[in-house]
Amino acid sequence: MNKLTKILCLILAVCSVGLFMMSCKNDDRSDKAYYNYEESLTGKGTEIKTMFVEREIDSMKVSDFEASDKQTDYVLIKVKNYGEIVAVLREDVAPVTVQNFKKLVSEKFFDGTVFHRVIENFMIQGGGCIIVKNDKGVDTFEAKEWPAIKGEFTSNGFVNNLHHVRGVLAMARTNDPNSASSQFYIVHQSSESAANLNGDYATFGYVLAGMDVVDAIATCKTFGNANAPIPIEDVVIESVTFVQPKK
Repeated sequence: MNKLTKILCLILAVCSVGLFMMSCKNDDRSDKAYYNYEESLTGKGTEIKTMFVEREIDSMKVSDFEASDKQTDYVLIKVKNYGEIVAVLREDVAPVTVQNFKKLVSEKFFDGTVFHRVIENFMIQGGGCIIVKNDKGVDTFEAKEWPAIKGEFTSNGFVNNLHHVRGVLAMARTNDPNSASSQFYIVHQSSESAANLNGDYATFGYVLAGMDVVDAIATCKTFGNANAPIPIEDVVIESVTFVQPKK
């Protein structure tokens, strides 16, 4: 895809779908204060510990899962030329968000979308744009539309204490707290920038297998604005399907 065309189309996508602007808050919390591994995280009657989540992330292999013809709490994200990622969806943490994500998967909404915003050591964002040819036969971004849902995070009146650590999934949104729809992101590395998002974006799961794929995507060559760098080579999500642990 032509670089100028990508930039112009991404601007259009920003206007019509909305990309979140992250790590812009001033926050004086130290890493030591934030990464309190003994801290109990409670929400919707569920207790989660940051240490437990970090142990769970990338603790399995893709081969530990098999396809499911029914909805499950596990999804396999197949990325063209990169590989496969398996994530667990935590409906006990963010029920509306997970139900929405499962519906998107069931309707194959994500198939053919791209990771259009990639920031190394921060996150990879996708799920809202596809690549199409314009009337001149040139590849361009086209935003896909999906109804918005309630933002399940603390500053929006909902208790969600799943922190933004390496491998966690969350929903992208605009300045409107209830504007998340289909775009999601995966945290690449635990960092101050990622921690700054806690309480303001709906986290809803984490990667159980395939963080090497996330690493490869996060370190691909990009161009454009530092806050919204675009992969030079399209990073296409071939499919997102339901899987289950092998018995």
